[in-house]
Amino acid sequence: MGIPETVGSFNVLASNCPALERMAICNTDTVGDSELVFIAAKFTSLKKLCIKNCPISNTGVKSVGEGCPNLVKLKVKRCRGVTKASVCTAFLHNSCDAQLSPSRKKYPGIAETAMN
Repeated sequence: MGIPETVGSFNVLASNCPALERMAICNTDTVGDSELVFIAAKFTSLKKLCIKNCPISNTGVKSVGEGCPNLVKLKVKRCRGVTKASVCTAFLHNSCDAQLSPSRKKYPGIAETAMN
């Protein structure tokens, strides 16, 4: 986006792009669980979401799984507070292709894992 990603900036985006289908959030300390709860509530048309290196937890992933019924692909990379089980559980209700890539520092040599 080029601006700090906060609930305020996501609100502007939601107002101007209510049918947004793809979003990537990368390398920011300003996106946590509260922002994911907001995304789940306002971006219900999302089909693809990539979250990389953000301070999120299983709670945020669960809210996205429950609030984005059209989601078909979720990538979570290098987010230390997220477990593989939470990503899988969040998408049992649909056929989402959920992917979790563990932190390379914590798990060196482990590649991205697809979970269906």
